[in-house]
Amino acid sequence: MNENVLEKLKILAESAKYDVSCASSGTSRSGKKGMIGSAAGWGICHSFAEDGRCISLLKIMLTNNCMYDCAYCINRRSNDLPRATLSVSELVDLTIEFYRRNYIEGLFLSSGVVRNPDYTMERLVRVVKDLRLVHRFNGYIHMKSIPGASQELVNEAGLYADRLSVNIEIPNEQSLQVLAPEKDFKSMFAPMRYIQQGVLQSAEERKRFRHAPRFAPAGQSTQMIVGATPDSDKDILFYRPPSTAGLR
Repeated sequence: MNENVLEKLKILAESAKYDVSCASSGTSRSGKKGMIGSAAGWGICHSFAEDGRCISLLKIMLTNNCMYDCAYCINRRSNDLPRATLSVSELVDLTIEFYRRNYIEGLFLSSGVVRNPDYTMERLVRVVKDLRLVHRFNGYIHMKSIPGASQELVNEAGLYADRLSVNIEIPNEQSLQVLAPEKDFKSMFAPMRYIQQGVLQSAEERKRFRHAPRFAPAGQSTQMIVGATPDSDKDILFYRPPSTAGLR
């Protein structure tokens, strides 16, 4: 493996580990001379299929550079940490190489937001699209949808990723403004609504056409930060998303 790509892998796998949308092994026991096996591996985490199977995933970010300065995020703009960015081809090649070595069965892909949401989302879509169409990769793909990204890009992502996710972050817009003043609920809930619409539309199309493409067949997921704001358990449990009236 190219040393430059290897260094990027170390940085971006480290940056991705704080996203808890899938489980991790929680250990880093490396291989030793005279012993068999190893529990080490940058970015290798585990998720579970509907039938209970444990699936090994390459958990990585496309980039840990980010235009936002959210207080709860390790990759916030103001944080002093090593930064790296993989090209689309580098990330695709990494995934295929890990798969061929039987390290992984799928990919968990996230990213910091650079330039603007659509620019970042377009690059993520190129990764999953190249994996599916160019390399014929048939493994599991979980992809983070970027808040503020266009419906067209979210719709395209859902054709290639098994699961899409968008983080709610905080259950109260007032608290969100304290910790992430550059974000708002509208930009976060728009892609969630796009995903919901895509899943429902796909289900209707498959009733009429058996071979119609499936949209995000594993559905969507989210996560929320608990304990960083005064929000009570009741606020979290009875949380209702704001109206997204007017969305296409």
